[in-house]
Amino acid sequence: MADRNKGFTLIELIAVMVLLGTLSVVLFSRLGGINTAGVQGSRDDIIAAFSLAQQLAMARGGISLEIQENSVSVNQDNVPVNIGYYPLEMPNGIRLSSEQSGQPATVFVFDRLGKTQAGLVTVSGSGVSATITVESTGYAYGSY
Repeated sequence: MADRNKGFTLIELIAVMVLLGTLSVVLFSRLGGINTAGVQGSRDDIIAAFSLAQQLAMARGGISLEIQENSVSVNQDNVPVNIGYYPLEMPNGIRLSSEQSGQPATVFVFDRLGKTQAGLVTVSGSGVSATITVESTGYAYGSY
């Protein structure tokens, strides 16, 4: 039997590297920028904060959710609740604004039934924004 060298040729290796490079450029361009991910992640974190505030309000009472320009805190009797990741700080470049009945607002107060005044929270950063709609039932959901 004749000895044969096994392996890939240089042309095959270069062809595979070019294909992988092309695929990665196409995939990463479709995923959006890091700021898009930051806005989406922040939106999801704030929706979770609304859910936590609603659950705590039904269990304890005296709960509010305060929206600042770059943070969100769940408060009991106006004192921040230190549970897990709360108060929640936004990543650099992410800004928040909120409104109730068309007027700027920073506090959503929950009653013992988990209800609050309906409103909107806008999460924005580097030209990308997402909106969180808060229903009067206390349910919060996001749109992009």
